Amino acid sequence: MDTSFITIALTRLGRKTVSRLKEQLYMDETIATGKLANNIKAKDVVGNALTITMDAYGGAIDEGIRAGKRPPNGDRIEDWLRFKGIRLRDNTTGRYLKHTDYNYNKISFLISRSISRRGTLKKFQFKGSNFIDRAINNTLSEFDDTILEAFNKELTKEFDKIKTNG
Repeated sequence: MDTSFITIALTRLGRKTVSRLKEQLYMDETIATGKLANNIKAKDVVGNALTITMDAYGGAIDEGIRAGKRPPNGDRIEDWLRFKGIRLRDNTTGRYLKHTDYNYNKISFLISRSISRRGTLKKFQFKGSNFIDRAINNTLSEFDDTILEAFNKELTKEFDKIKTNG
């Protein structure tokens, strides 16, 4: 296991970034099931490279889905409707609909079509929430000095090796 100062600093940066990404999702109120937040992970630092992973639909929340694009998967929208416990309503009569597979399928199709026409996330002006950039920028501003200090310590350690080996 690499225990260089840079690796240690990047590992701490990864943990803090994952925490900030999750916080940002909750602050933006873009959490439905919590699956995305639970699947944000920082992988082990390899070769001074930090890798953070999350489910693919995190990009859709971050960047949004622009109008005119292919409609999203109706099955995922149907799962979201069921999880959130959203009561289905008939648009013409205003009456609540029974919770049948047919009604959920119909409503998820209508939502999917609306996303295709208008885009996503009205509260972000039908653009994405930009949660990734905001979380990373907040974290990096805290870690600039830490990374520089780790780099400095690593250089000092390497120079000391050169001095002793002649």
